[in-house]
Amino acid sequence: MFRILYFKNKKMNLWEFKKNFEKRRYNLLNTLQNGKEDIDLSRQHQIYGAIKELENTLRTIDYFQEQTVKNNFDIKLSKESKKTVLQRITKLKLKK
Repeated sequence: MFRILYFKNKKMNLWEFKKNFEKRRYNLLNTLQNGKEDIDLSRQHQIYGAIKELENTLRTIDYFQEQTVKNNFDIKLSKESKKTVLQRITKLKLKK
């Protein structure tokens, strides 16, 4: 379910990759909120732009994960045998 990605020559799955980006976003937000007086305006705009890029990347990762889950679910459904409702009920009764 999770793809293996490489980041800074380190192997990580998509969940770890996402956590890394969330941590970066959090750190940039803290920098922007806590040091607003000390940071010049152009640097604030750069930080804001970086935050927006990270948010877009996180949304893309979420979308990718949702599509992977949906596709896996669709594949499982398509592999189910084409039994009638009566056959399924009978099978359930026999298992008990």
